[in-house]
Amino acid sequence: MSRAFTTAPAPAGPAVLSALRFARVRAGAPWVVACFMFAMNAGMLATVYDAPVELTVALAAACAAPVTICGRRPVTAWLLLYTGMLVTPLLVAPPPANNPWPWLPMPVVAYLIVLFVLAQHRPRWMLAAVWALSILGALADVSLVPMSSTDRAVALQLVAAVVPVPLIVGDNVRWRRRARARVAEQEQVSAAERARRELLEERTRIAREMHDVVAHHMSVIAVQAASAARRLGGVPAGAEREFDSIGAAARQSLAEMRRLLGVLRSDDALPPREPLPGLDQLGVLVESARRAGAPVELTVSGLPAHIPPGMELPVYRIVQEALSNVIRHAPGAATAVAVTGNGSGLRVVVENAPPAGAGLALAEPAGTGHGLAGMRERAAMVGGVLLTGPTPRGGFRVELTLPLVQAGHEKEHP
Repeated sequence: MSRAFTTAPAPAGPAVLSALRFARVRAGAPWVVACFMFAMNAGMLATVYDAPVELTVALAAACAAPVTICGRRPVTAWLLLYTGMLVTPLLVAPPPANNPWPWLPMPVVAYLIVLFVLAQHRPRWMLAAVWALSILGALADVSLVPMSSTDRAVALQLVAAVVPVPLIVGDNVRWRRRARARVAEQEQVSAAERARRELLEERTRIAREMHDVVAHHMSVIAVQAASAARRLGGVPAGAEREFDSIGAAARQSLAEMRRLLGVLRSDDALPPREPLPGLDQLGVLVESARRAGAPVELTVSGLPAHIPPGMELPVYRIVQEALSNVIRHAPGAATAVAVTGNGSGLRVVVENAPPAGAGLALAEPAGTGHGLAGMRERAAMVGGVLLTGPTPRGGFRVELTLPLVQAGHEKEHP
């Protein structure tokens, strides 16, 4: 009894653990940064600016807390920091000379971080508004606190020059991320369209071959029906009319099939004129594979005396696709093709060994799998069963079981 070979998927444990570790690190990083900023800012407020303990804790927390929420609520984080930086110079006494004023270093760093995150999630008009409000807030601060005119000018110039940097960088990151997402989406759409097109092309080829096979028999029916009265002689009028009706139905079916095929065939595609291949052409097919570098052995045994023509073509195409896959994906691999008849059906097996040479480059390293889908459709078209899968030795096996329908044993009368 035949069976399909399957392989167990590789465990995804390491990848999942790595993703979880990255997620934990990403979630915990803002809290580490916030704690560091809280400690640094509290120490500077208490020692350099001589702020009370309650005010020190409140202002340090107001500086650190927005960093922890900027990833989820960047606008809220910016508003908190903006308000805190406006209020801090009004609540804290000016420090001794050569110390930062009117803004402390840690709130400035936190402000730039929040601006960078904000720029990745909000449109450009909002970024321009944030930049303008930052300049207005800086202007209000330097106007309300005691400072020299030179220090005021330097502070405003720094705000005007430094604030746009994280906004521009963050906006660039956002647009690059969007561009990559669009490219990935287009690649997925293109891959889906390519797969659909290849499948439709395969179905179209099958439809054309079906037309050629069925059209032959329909033509025979039409000719026999039209000439029956003259060949047999003495046919009653009723039987002659019945023959004429059979011939007309056959000709109408042929016309409808040709119209359907005209829809499937492109304008520049011409119908094939050569005879359709069958089992007698397997030797030529195997010889062609040998010339391509694949050592193929063909064994044919036990074939019945008569095989329906409509079944020979799918067998030939399945063997052809299987050998093409060997040439593409396992170049140089020893391959065996066995076609065996058992009286009631056919069994076709194409099995190849692993590629010859571990380092041999494949002609087509990655496949789409549409060749296997096409083979399954051909097998199902004539009532067969196709099993495919890797072998325990590292090769690949294609097995077709095809029952011979009773129509194959019917005789055609001239």
